[in-house]
Amino acid sequence: MLTAVCALEQIQFTGAVIHEWLGLTFACLMVWHLLLAWAWIAAQVRKLVAPRSLRSAVNALLNLSLFAMVVAVVFSGIMISQEAIPLFLHNRAPIPRDSGWFWIHNNGSNFVIALVGLHLALNWDWALTAGRKLWGRTKAETV
Repeated sequence: MLTAVCALEQIQFTGAVIHEWLGLTFACLMVWHLLLAWAWIAAQVRKLVAPRSLRSAVNALLNLSLFAMVVAVVFSGIMISQEAIPLFLHNRAPIPRDSGWFWIHNNGSNFVIALVGLHLALNWDWALTAGRKLWGRTKAETV
């Protein structure tokens, strides 16, 4: 997902069409990620209601903020889509560049990058452990 976020931020490299399709793919990955982590999400919500530590409260608030910003960026991206969504709707009406949706999409994506960095930093120990387990499993399967 980090790779998708980084690629989505490089619209001048990918172009608008790939950016839109990659954004829709990212939205699907995000739903899958949330479904896989649902038990963890429920535990985080309980920690937010009755935090045991400052770290758990900060982590829960950070994840809630990240979720809200990703929803805002994905939704605004759908609203300003010029290629992917019009293909489904058979409607190619141009969206004015001064639309508030562009502002939400562009500024929201900047916040998402900052929140993703904080999310990774706060959960780095888990990411390393998961990576080591995955790498060990992949390495064992190839031997």
